[in-house]
Amino acid sequence: MQDFGVILVNKPAGITSFDVIRKLRKITGIKKIGHTGTLDPFATGLLPICIGKATRIAEKLSSSTKEYLVTMQFGMKTETGDTEGKIVEQQKISAFPKEKIEEIIPEILELEEQIPPNYSAVRVNGKRAYELARKNKEIILQPRPVKIIEFEIIKYDHPELTYRTVVTKGTYIRVLSETIAEILGTIGTTIELQRSRINHLDLNMAINLDNITKQNWQNKLIPLPEIFPDFPKKEIADVSIFKNGGFIEIEAEDCGEIMVLSEDGKCLGFARLEAGILKPKLVFI
Repeated sequence: MQDFGVILVNKPAGITSFDVIRKLRKITGIKKIGHTGTLDPFATGLLPICIGKATRIAEKLSSSTKEYLVTMQFGMKTETGDTEGKIVEQQKISAFPKEKIEEIIPEILELEEQIPPNYSAVRVNGKRAYELARKNKEIILQPRPVKIIEFEIIKYDHPELTYRTVVTKGTYIRVLSETIAEILGTIGTTIELQRSRINHLDLNMAINLDNITKQNWQNKLIPLPEIFPDFPKKEIADVSIFKNGGFIEIEAEDCGEIMVLSEDGKCLGFARLEAGILKPKLVFI
């Protein structure tokens, strides 16, 4: 049975993404485990866990678009932008007409950059921003490009607003909630956050952490061809040549990076296909 692949975990609130890894290391007996896209302790939802050799493709998943279901609260600001931090400001505000919130959707969709929050893992002079923030050090973070691909209001029950959004890599939902409040002339913070999708990978495909055991974890591994269904693929017969890093002549159109499969459909690794030559890039066998 294959011992590498991706397990989709439905992360509960109250634990870190690394806590999930720590538990899976005990269950699987495998040390080489990594997650793609950290979820804060208060957040829940889809957390892909790469097992074994699959950790080498974590960046390919991290760069995907992500969907979130978010509840924010108007009239409150915390130091972290979520319920994990202490309240630093409160305002008494009247309910907005729902139409006013709907009117700002085009402006939200036009956002092109964000300044990461002080309580983030962004490095500043070799230190994590949150480490400096906890020591009350001055932090200057530069804006980063983002794109809000989709934005939809799900429910508004003042002072709480629930919305669904699809965003690009590097978008901070905590900052997005604060920006929404700012556009409306007030303050706000994220109180609930669920990641519901990463590209085609849906939360419905995930398993609760408590349901993963030493007996069933390998059955929960999703093979890489299923994780990347739209990625260009090519089957080869010369497995030993690929394994040893040798180039293979292929009668196929150039398509840049491809996933290399065995004749029975298992992922052997990744390569570049240029001028009819398959050149190994990542080898999993």
